[in-house]
Amino acid sequence: MLLSTKELLDIPVMSLQTGTEIAVTTHIVIDPATLHILSYELYGNQLTETPSFLRVEDIRELSDIGFIVDSSDVLTILDDIVVDIDSYKNPLQLDGLKVIDDHGEKLGKIESVIMDTMTFQIEQLHVKQPLFKNFSDTNLLINRAQVLDVTKDHVVVRSATVRANAHKSSTKQALLDAMRRPATPRPESAKSDSN
Repeated sequence: MLLSTKELLDIPVMSLQTGTEIAVTTHIVIDPATLHILSYELYGNQLTETPSFLRVEDIRELSDIGFIVDSSDVLTILDDIVVDIDSYKNPLQLDGLKVIDDHGEKLGKIESVIMDTMTFQIEQLHVKQPLFKNFSDTNLLINRAQVLDVTKDHVVVRSATVRANAHKSSTKQALLDAMRRPATPRPESAKSDSN
């Protein structure tokens, strides 16, 4: 199921062992290279370590009452969770980030981020375009396959014009190649004289 990442913040983390809430999600830790959600930072009175994290691999289920985990034993600390500690110390905040294409043209800012709740992979970026572009175009929906680079300042996406230009140049090249080939003789069609 696809959901906005905002919908999974400030939701309870429930323990199957005790049947109670053990924490609440507060921040998302995202790997900028893969756009994969690594974990959720947590807060709550029952936490023994601060900060504490819930790795997405330890989530048993997402239900209408929140994230379900086996027990509080699955909660981890920073050293156990993040392979790249920089992902936590300098968290990637996609909402509001500027989006440009690979030609440097500004496309707008990220309005919301859509993730797959089964894989915890970011799948789509909803981009709000500047006012002057809004008169002719609607907001953009960018698939993760179009994302080329993610930095703290902006997201670079593949330009739609690249494919159009590539298609035009390949069509033009095919025509030039066809003109260079020697003409091949065609067999004459058999004509029958009925007279």
